[in-house]
Amino acid sequence: MEKHLTFGQCLRELRKAKNLTQRELADRVAARLKEEDRRGFDFTYLSKIENDRMPPPSKAAILQLAAVLDADCDELLSMAGKVSPDMEQQLTESHGARAFYRAAIKHRLTEQEWHELLHELERRKQK
Repeated sequence: MEKHLTFGQCLRELRKAKNLTQRELADRVAARLKEEDRRGFDFTYLSKIENDRMPPPSKAAILQLAAVLDADCDELLSMAGKVSPDMEQQLTESHGARAFYRAAIKHRLTEQEWHELLHELERRKQK
């Protein structure tokens, strides 16, 4: 996904890449949300989002959109200015996670340094 796209534009590209109409995508997302006892999701709402006339939907809806479109949920959530529920929960519940993240922010890591840190973490966990 290109960085300069809006959430709505990105969503439209992902939908078209899957050869889905707005109605088909909205119906699939609505069915998945219904399984979670959440509100519906219709094609008119999707159209407004894709045309940037509405802000991005809820986290739950974005997660279902990502699942239906085989898209990276973290990337879509980020484009919407949101954080995934599991990351939010970890930061809420873990003092160590909060302290680690605060320290990383304090040091103003570059994108390359974040990736190096991730690589080091994965290396250590493989031992």
